[in-house]
Amino acid sequence: APTEANWYHNKSRAQWGLDVSGQAGGASGGITDGGVGVLGGGLDGRPAEALAPNAAVTDPPLAAASEGGGVAEGAQDLSIMTMGYQLSQACRDRCEKELKKEIPAWVRISHQQVNDNHMKKAKGMLYGIEFPWSEQMVVQMGPAWLTKALQTAGTLEQDNAVVEIITEKKIKVTTGNNGGKFLFEVRYKRQTEGLHTKLFAKVPHPNEGATASDRLSTSVNKQPMELHELNSSRLLEATLPVKIPKFYFGDISNETSNFILITEQVPFADREPLDFKGDLVKRGERLGPLKPFVVEGPYDKCLDWTLRASPFEYYLTLVRAGAKMAGLHKAGKMGDPAALAAHFEDYSNKPMEIWGMQTGCSGTPPKQKQTMVDMAVRFMSEDGKAIFPAFVTDSAFGAKFKKTMMTLNAYAAESNYWRNSDQDYIALTHNNLNVDNAFFWRDEKGEMDLGVLDWGSMGQKCLGFKMWYWLYCSDYDILTAKFDDYLQCFVDTYAEYGGPRLDKSVLRMQFVLSAMEQMQGLCDAVPQIFKMCKKPLWKEITSRYDPRIGENIDGKSTLRLYLQVMSTVVRIIHEPQWKGDEVLEQWMSTFCSTLGVAQKAQTAIFP
Repeated sequence: APTEANWYHNKSRAQWGLDVSGQAGGASGGITDGGVGVLGGGLDGRPAEALAPNAAVTDPPLAAASEGGGVAEGAQDLSIMTMGYQLSQACRDRCEKELKKEIPAWVRISHQQVNDNHMKKAKGMLYGIEFPWSEQMVVQMGPAWLTKALQTAGTLEQDNAVVEIITEKKIKVTTGNNGGKFLFEVRYKRQTEGLHTKLFAKVPHPNEGATASDRLSTSVNKQPMELHELNSSRLLEATLPVKIPKFYFGDISNETSNFILITEQVPFADREPLDFKGDLVKRGERLGPLKPFVVEGPYDKCLDWTLRASPFEYYLTLVRAGAKMAGLHKAGKMGDPAALAAHFEDYSNKPMEIWGMQTGCSGTPPKQKQTMVDMAVRFMSEDGKAIFPAFVTDSAFGAKFKKTMMTLNAYAAESNYWRNSDQDYIALTHNNLNVDNAFFWRDEKGEMDLGVLDWGSMGQKCLGFKMWYWLYCSDYDILTAKFDDYLQCFVDTYAEYGGPRLDKSVLRMQFVLSAMEQMQGLCDAVPQIFKMCKKPLWKEITSRYDPRIGENIDGKSTLRLYLQVMSTVVRIIHEPQWKGDEVLEQWMSTFCSTLGVAQKAQTAIFP
């Protein structure tokens, strides 16, 4: 490994301040069949790495509530933790065949098109066959359809067949904001090695009722994020340096926006409901480690007290995973650059002219934006003040917040251009690498490994932006205390696997601007917050653990996420460890000076 990265290799778990019993185990190790986890043996044969130095856990270690959980049915199936199939010739052949196919480019669709067409059957753009987009439809279309789908995708032999589909009655998957999920089992005419009977499916949210706004957000505002997710499994299964669930089928219709992804099922051991009420926090406990090679979770966003060890360990493992992918991409080891740019989101090498920069406001019209910012300030300082920092009720903070939001809005295009202009800071990697988009386990030494899920909006984009969306659901105190470690981990890992050496101060500035950029959208989301928890109820809410805001509302973590991230960003703007408002002023001054242009007039910022 490069000299700069040696500090990842030479620290014992005890030196890290992590419990050598395994409760807060290290971030390395795993099954050595070609590099299981991101922090296990690398694709180039390097030994397993340890955590970064000076990384003693800053939150008081919680007592273990149990001495290892029981093993769920199927949890000892070690195939989910091995890279065997992904490194096989069969997987490479399948991916190479897919890469050679001519797939039409995605054509952007409107809200009206989704509303008009979401109930229509249509052929998918990847495999050219009709497909179901709900659990009920999978059952209705039956084994004959599933056989055809798997054979068309090259994941089932032509002389084999699915003979039975069995729906999962006990376990319902409710995590995730960008689609519905369900589990099912199948029986084959002939069971062969490596052919999974327990499968997982992801489909769109119904375009009705409580999930209608989520469906339109995903299918229109974030399009074509589902196509990028399907392509990650369809095209990159043999190339990704992390374990992913085996791909069986996936397709999407550009006409209807419906889609389906079918993979092997992850044998999560913790199927009991999560501790939404914070009982573990109140008792000062963590659940403690499971037995070796048992998959933890599933975890969900903004519930870090439910993690079985220090949250720092999980998030550092995620950062290292994302940085490893990015570095390998920069080294040319993730596939043909032209193919990757064609099949995934690509913000690289874009000319200055396309970003929409101008002397006036390049974001939302100031009058419209000010209305939304004012609404957000009122919500945080009045309705929701019990769950936000006390300073949000101070008029001085309100003025600072408004100025920061309005200024960043005026420079919206310029901020996007700057963050995506230096090609060293743009790479292909996961877009939303959170604890609910990964699965974790430990080896017999108590060391952590992981696999990765949910590849929506996979692509090339500003790495500071990516880091924000890997860490934004972390509790603020750990995020702040350990952010320098996360930065150093990213910079060193990115360089170790082939990327250029980055400037941490630039990466930090990208991160802070990306955080405040998300706050722009959260200001606009206050009406949606009041839909999920009615305005009159807020006078009764006294903590984040109140089930009306802390649980998954309508099966989604959206409300809990919105509230926690809003709280995090106002602290990034205001508190001295971050000084987000000053970061924006510094960036604005440097950016305008570098381009040789005057800073924008107040009339471009405020109405």
